[in-house]
Amino acid sequence: MSKVKKRVRPTKEQAQELNRRLDAVIEAGHTSNLYCDCELCQALAEQAELMGYRTDSTIKQPSKKWNRRKQEYERRRQIDLVKAANLAGQGLTSAEMSEKMHRSKSYINKLAREFDIKIFTKKRGRKPCR
Repeated sequence: MSKVKKRVRPTKEQAQELNRRLDAVIEAGHTSNLYCDCELCQALAEQAELMGYRTDSTIKQPSKKWNRRKQEYERRRQIDLVKAANLAGQGLTSAEMSEKMHRSKSYINKLAREFDIKIFTKKRGRKPCR
């Protein structure tokens, strides 16, 4: 078995340096940019690696696989939206629609709420007297 390298607790000066570099990154406004390769972000990554918080300082770019998955999801969602609108126009309930589309009832209701699709509900209760 290989030994796991134990992380050494950083000194006060190292912690202050890390905080200073973190403040510089925040001032630059790079808080939500995960794949930034600017000088400030690289310095922060190297300092974090030096202190043992990261395993490698190189910031990797995302693969194209995630973009493809996102596009497939959007396409599938558009198709589901059209199907849901057609089935709702036929007067089906969300449970019947979910059976026909092979999707969950909550997903159908979420689509309907988001795009203002009117889904009919079965009337509950006693039948009217004649």
